[in-house]
Amino acid sequence: MVSSFRALYISEILSEITSQLENDRQSLSCLARCCKAFSDQALDVLWKRMSLFCPFIPLLPPKVLTLWVEYQFSAESIAGFQCPPMHEWRTFDAYARRVRILYSGASHFLAGVATIRADCNVFPFLRSITMQLQEPIQPGIRLFPETLQRLQISGPAYINCKDSCIQTALAHAARDAPFLKHLHVEDYSYNSDRLDTPPLHFKHLRSAEISAFISSNVLGSLCRVLSQSPVIELKIELPPTSCIWDTPQSLFPHLEKLEIGGTPALAEAFITNVSSPCVRSLTVKHSRGPARLTDCSRLFSTIVKQYSSSLQSLSLTISRSPVLHNHDGVAHDIMDALFPLMPNFEHLEELHLSLPSATQVDDYPAVEVSGWPALRRVEFMAT
Repeated sequence: MVSSFRALYISEILSEITSQLENDRQSLSCLARCCKAFSDQALDVLWKRMSLFCPFIPLLPPKVLTLWVEYQFSAESIAGFQCPPMHEWRTFDAYARRVRILYSGASHFLAGVATIRADCNVFPFLRSITMQLQEPIQPGIRLFPETLQRLQISGPAYINCKDSCIQTALAHAARDAPFLKHLHVEDYSYNSDRLDTPPLHFKHLRSAEISAFISSNVLGSLCRVLSQSPVIELKIELPPTSCIWDTPQSLFPHLEKLEIGGTPALAEAFITNVSSPCVRSLTVKHSRGPARLTDCSRLFSTIVKQYSSSLQSLSLTISRSPVLHNHDGVAHDIMDALFPLMPNFEHLEELHLSLPSATQVDDYPAVEVSGWPALRRVEFMAT
């Protein structure tokens, strides 16, 4: 019994135990309270992921707590407010520095504390944050720490939000989070036709995801901004309206993995403007809007032209379209347009097809792959 008890004082063993309890917050809380020697490691895991700001509210300095309870950090109440001295933030900081992943929901509380403490980061060791923007971030505050590697931002749950929200958030992230690796802009109802963000450069950005309801002009501007970074993975939802991608600037010259949501015509227009010669994985998902056979044929030809020597995995989903009537016939027409092009792919190993059909997958004709140089796996599904 004594040796077992002493084993818990070995930091590696205690760390393994606490990590196994990551999803058992009650046990972690008990472990933190039962022994002072275990407290730090248990609290580190307990506060590592936070989905609400509520636990931090009682930790605020008394005057700041009053400001939140009575005024909800309104702009008028914060203006001219004197930040309490550092020793009054000691308890708050002891827990805030443990947070690594934050699902903040509405950004108002975080922005309020950051405004009051303009000289430091609220969560200094944060690595990932998911936040819903409610208002533009004030220029002087530091919302994102330099340790941040993953940022997911969305707009408010109503239409016609303030235009500058996404712009200021991106500017702050580029300024304060130089090691950001993944950016996701999501569910953003945007009512501007232009992006006024100054040139930004995320030097370490490797992955970008844009699933926002923004205009094609803003989306084009955002893509041009992000193309200055070494992005190798891109997931993008194209708006149903026509996009004009003609630009003297190359889009995503380092891209290796691309996933597009949109009609075949929009996907073809976007791919034409991607300058990377080394895309290895391509996914095109059509879920709504027209999907004409001529558009599909043009898309296939563009894919061959752009990626015949680099593509290793190709996934195509064509959903039922209002302009299609004989879905079985169209599915086979699409295959007839695609399959003759397959020998052009020198390194393609996987092909996934989801096509509009009322027939069972087993009813699709067998595919002769002897003329396809590197193909190892073919999958068919009916949408």
